[in-house]
Amino acid sequence: MKRLISIALITITCGAYAKSQICSYEYVQEGSGVSWTAFKTPKKVGVGGKFTEFSITAKSAKSVADMLNGATFEINSQSVDTGDKARDVKIMQFFFKKMLKGTKITGKVLKSAEGKVDVEITMNGSTMVVPMVSSFDQTAKKVVLSGGIDVLKFGMKSNLDSITKACFEKHEGVTWPDVNIELSANVKSDCK
Repeated sequence: MKRLISIALITITCGAYAKSQICSYEYVQEGSGVSWTAFKTPKKVGVGGKFTEFSITAKSAKSVADMLNGATFEINSQSVDTGDKARDVKIMQFFFKKMLKGTKITGKVLKSAEGKVDVEITMNGSTMVVPMVSSFDQTAKKVVLSGGIDVLKFGMKSNLDSITKACFEKHEGVTWPDVNIELSANVKSDCK
């Protein structure tokens, strides 16, 4: 019995000192996306869409959080896709085309730790740090950043007024300034 206990302890001890896997994580553009939900009408009905033209740059790292740290992105706001061509044209013409400093939206992850991410977003010539939540689905190999912005804080009141006026009937005179945003990135991992 004593010998059996000794073997069990040795096995457990050796297992505790076994070399753990070292992984590296790398961003993959294919299958990644940038989506948003804006809100209209007094009942705050959501209207979802995505941007079809964007680029994300991230370094390979030993953890997803480290991969995110310092990652940058650039979005062409003219690449709006809501699934409704007429709506897309109005959003581009009356909201994004009226941005003061061009039609690009850029961002950089300043800090990523424990499921929280600070993202610096520049739009309409204004830069804000936006707190977001991150989650990583190990099975799907996808990291998702989600949060919200207030377009008024980016100096876009005239843009909001313009889209509200252009869509007055369908929006029942109300377009909300808050927009939910989501960046999803496919991740390739290599563990040894």
